[in-house]
Amino acid sequence: MTGWDWGQLAFVSAVTVVVAPLLSRYLAATFRGGPAPGDRVFLPVERLAFRITGIDPDSGQTWRGYAMAVLAFGAISVLFLYAVLRLQGVLPFNPTHAPGMPSGLSFNTAASFITGTNWQAYSGETQASYLAQMAGLVVAQFTAAGVGLAVALAVIRGISGGSRTIGNFWADLTRSLVRVFVPISVIAALVLVSQGAVQNIHGFRTAATVAGGTQHIPGGPVASMEVIKLLGTNGGSFYGAGGAHPFENPNGFTNMFDLLLVIVLPFAIALMFGRLIGRRRQGRAIVVVMAILFAGHTLISMQAEAHGNQLLPASVSQVASGHNLGGNMEGKESRFGAGGSALMTVGTMGTTAGATDSALDSYTPIGGAGAFVAILLGEISPGGDGGGLYSMLVLVLLAVFLAGLMVGRTPEFLGKKIRAPQMSLIIAYVLALPIIILVLGSLSLVLSVGTKSILNPGMHGLTEVTYAFASAAQNNGSAFAGLSANTPWYNTMLGLTLLAGRFVPIVLSLAIAGSLAGARVHAQTRATLDTAGPTFVAFLLGVILIMGGLIYLPMLILGPIGERIVG
Repeated sequence: MTGWDWGQLAFVSAVTVVVAPLLSRYLAATFRGGPAPGDRVFLPVERLAFRITGIDPDSGQTWRGYAMAVLAFGAISVLFLYAVLRLQGVLPFNPTHAPGMPSGLSFNTAASFITGTNWQAYSGETQASYLAQMAGLVVAQFTAAGVGLAVALAVIRGISGGSRTIGNFWADLTRSLVRVFVPISVIAALVLVSQGAVQNIHGFRTAATVAGGTQHIPGGPVASMEVIKLLGTNGGSFYGAGGAHPFENPNGFTNMFDLLLVIVLPFAIALMFGRLIGRRRQGRAIVVVMAILFAGHTLISMQAEAHGNQLLPASVSQVASGHNLGGNMEGKESRFGAGGSALMTVGTMGTTAGATDSALDSYTPIGGAGAFVAILLGEISPGGDGGGLYSMLVLVLLAVFLAGLMVGRTPEFLGKKIRAPQMSLIIAYVLALPIIILVLGSLSLVLSVGTKSILNPGMHGLTEVTYAFASAAQNNGSAFAGLSANTPWYNTMLGLTLLAGRFVPIVLSLAIAGSLAGARVHAQTRATLDTAGPTFVAFLLGVILIMGGLIYLPMLILGPIGERIVG
C-alpha cells in the first residue's frame, strides 16, 4: 500500500470518528420521544402523514403486531414495484423507451429493491424507465432503509425497556424517512451534483466520436438515486457500471464521499443505541467491534490488491494511476487506483450496500476473499442501517450466554436474564442464513440449470455462485460477475433468497426483543458480567470469528483460499 492509500483510509476513519458521534446525538434526540430537533419543520409533515393514513403514532404494538406490519408493508411494496417494472413500457416518463421487464426479472428486481439488497441482473440505463427508477426503485431504497432503522428501534426498546410493547412500526418508519433519510439525501445529492454527478431527465444523447462514429450518452436522475443507494446502504445503481461510471462517481473526492455515506450512519446508529439505553459505553463497545472487523477485511483486501498478482512481472502488474503506483489494476478505475478502489468496494461489503467502483471478479483471490468474509460474517462491520445493530445485538446475546456458561453465572444483558426461550430464537437467527446460502448454493453447483450459467469453472466458479447466494441472503447486492444470473433458475432462487434473507432475521430479531420486553430488570452487582469492557469486546470478536469459521471455512477453502494456494 502506498502513502496515498493510507491517507485515504485515514481520511475516512477521521471523518467517521468526528461525524458519527454528532449524528448519533441527533438520532437519539429524534427517537427518544418528546421534543426533537427540527420539530418546527418536520412535525407538521409527520402530522399530515399520520392524518392521511389514519395512524395513531402513540399506539404501541407487540412484537407480533410490529412484525406483521413489516411483512404486510413488504408484501404490498413488492407487488407495487413488480407491477411498475412489468408495465414500464406503456407507462409515461420513459425517454429511453425501455420495454416492460420479463416476469422473472421483475420479481427478482422487486424483491431485491424492497429488501434493500439491490441485486441487479439488468443494466439500469437501458432496461429501466425513468419512472421505474424514480417512483419505483428510488422510493424502495428509501423505504428499505427506513424499515431497517425502524426495526432496530423496536429491538432496542424490547431489549432495554420495561413495556410489553416495542413501539409503532408506521410511526418509526415515517419519522425515519422524514427526519433522517430524506433531509440528509437532499444535502448529499447537492454535493454530488456540485462534483459533476448527472441529474437530469434527458434520455440518450447522440455524440460524434473522434473516429467518426456515433455514441449514445445516457443521462438521467442519477445523483438522487446514488445518494439513497449509499446512505440507505442499498447499493443499486442507475448505470450498469455502478460506481465505476464517471457520471455517477466523478472523482476521487466523490469516491471517498460515497464510502462515508455508506458507513457513517450505521456507526452512528450503534452509538445511538448507547445513548437511548443510557449506557454510552455499551454503544461504544459495539462500535469498537464493528470498527475492528471493518479495518480487518478492508486492509486485507487493500494490501492484496496493492501487491497485485505475484505471477505477473512488475512491469505488467504496476500501472501508474494518479497518486497510486502499482497493484492489481485489472477491473479498476485508473482515477482511484488499486488501493482506493479496494477501500471503497470492500469497505462497503461490511454493510448491506454492496456498492462497488471496481469489478470483484478481477480481484486477487485474497482481495476477493476480504469482501466475501465481510458478507459471510453477517455484515456487521458496521452493517446496514439498523440491520447492523440488531444483528450485532443478537450476537452480543449469544456471547453473553456463552460467557455465562464459562464462568458459571446466569447470563444477563442490560439487567435481563437470557434463558432458553431467547437462546432458541438466537440459534435460529444464527443458523437461518447459512442454511439458505449453503443449501441453495450447493444445489446451483450440482444441477444443470445452475451450472450452465457459470462462465468460470473450478474454484472461481464455486466462489461466484456461493457469493451470489451470500450476497442475496445478506441483502448485500454485489456480485462477482462471471455468472449469468438473469435466468429463470437464478431469478427465482435468488429472489426467494432475497426475501428470506431480509424478513426471516427481522421476524426473529423482533421475536427476541419481544421475549425480553417487559422482563424484570435486575440490579447490577459485582457479579454482573461487564459487557462494555475490553475483555467482552475481545470475547465477542472471538465468538463472531469462530462461529463464522466453523460455518463457512470449508466453502472458503474450496473457493478463494484454494484458488490462492493453487495459483
